[in-house]
Amino acid sequence: MDEQDVKTQTAVLPESLKELRTALNILAGSDLHESQDGLDWFCAQATALQPDLVVFLGDFVTGGPLEFVREVLRELRDLAPHCYVIPGNWDPRDALPVIDKEAYDGLKHLHKATAALNGYIFAGLGGSIPTPVKTTPLEMPDETLAAPFATLLPADIWLLHQPLYGYCDQLANGTHVGSQELRQLYAAEAEPPLIVLNGHIHEAVGVQRENTTVFVNPGSLKERSAAWIQLTGHNIDVEVLTG
Repeated sequence: MDEQDVKTQTAVLPESLKELRTALNILAGSDLHESQDGLDWFCAQATALQPDLVVFLGDFVTGGPLEFVREVLRELRDLAPHCYVIPGNWDPRDALPVIDKEAYDGLKHLHKATAALNGYIFAGLGGSIPTPVKTTPLEMPDETLAAPFATLLPADIWLLHQPLYGYCDQLANGTHVGSQELRQLYAAEAEPPLIVLNGHIHEAVGVQRENTTVFVNPGSLKERSAAWIQLTGHNIDVEVLTG
């Protein structure tokens, strides 16, 4: 099946898509924060691994510049046949139309949108709930952030910048800073997602498993950390890559 937007069809497609699922290799990164070194390292990983899909989970920059966002998008588009991106809380709102403009030749902007690939439905949401800084460009109250995402479900793979409460969301001091509303959406799903990918909390890099769901925080590309995910049948293998 060709990749397609399924935003208006998620209520009827999941069962039929399952029959079409094939192996899928995903290279996921997040939180670049204007690091050219991190971008170069990520590109080198993609060259070596040859993923089917590259995912970027937001924070291209730390407030700007927009030209770096454009540069990253053009680099990402060339790394794999398919690329899904969402913005982070530090990405300026002016970056959203830039992402839209660069969304072609396999690159899709998945903020508040869905897509289908190899029989899997993806749903994306950028931004975050309020941070201690309280002035990052793309943050909003928990309820406001999560509500649009609920309309995209069900989905097999969630692409988030903001983590769910209790999953890949722990600060160095042990405090959990995930979204309670996203956690409630997850708990209410009759058929939970296979994978939840999030960024945002750099120190919460790693993998957690809850029943049939694998939660993955690839860490910060600024610190040369990413995740390599292989879906084969019912198996989900995740490796955190560091450099």
